[in-house]
Amino acid sequence: MRDTLTYLTALGHRSVARVAGLPDLIHTQLRDRARREICFELGLGEPVIVHTDYSGDDGAHATRRLISSVARPTAVIYDNDIMAVAGLSVAQEMGLDAPGDLSLVAWDDSQLSRVVRPPLTALSRDIPAYGSHAARTLMALVTEGSAAGFEDSAARLVPRGSTAPPR
Repeated sequence: MRDTLTYLTALGHRSVARVAGLPDLIHTQLRDRARREICFELGLGEPVIVHTDYSGDDGAHATRRLISSVARPTAVIYDNDIMAVAGLSVAQEMGLDAPGDLSLVAWDDSQLSRVVRPPLTALSRDIPAYGSHAARTLMALVTEGSAAGFEDSAARLVPRGSTAPPR
């Protein structure tokens, strides 16, 4: 979250919304908290966060509401690539140019993020390594009755064609 907001702020964005996932999930709560803290540090004010069910339909609906508002953001961070692709489609449907009128960032970096036009700036993670760590932890729980905590490496920002300075 820090890398993404710092990057968007360096591009000149001051109004950055987030289309988030389910609010009861711990990782969503951690991202919400981090976003609030980082927005405060960067002088961006109270963050706009719209919680969804992670679906493309809900991501599209949230994007339509955000970019139809009087205080339209110049950038949107999505908690997954499905919502980001849906958001890109809505922006294009409404006549907005990405990234000229609206920059978009996807939390996931699947092939989907790379095949749309423009390709989505994304937060990339080593998903096979995450799965391997989860499997080892589960096996330790099953065989030993307990497992040590493990913090995986942070996602890394991969800038692509969906982000640029705001007009």
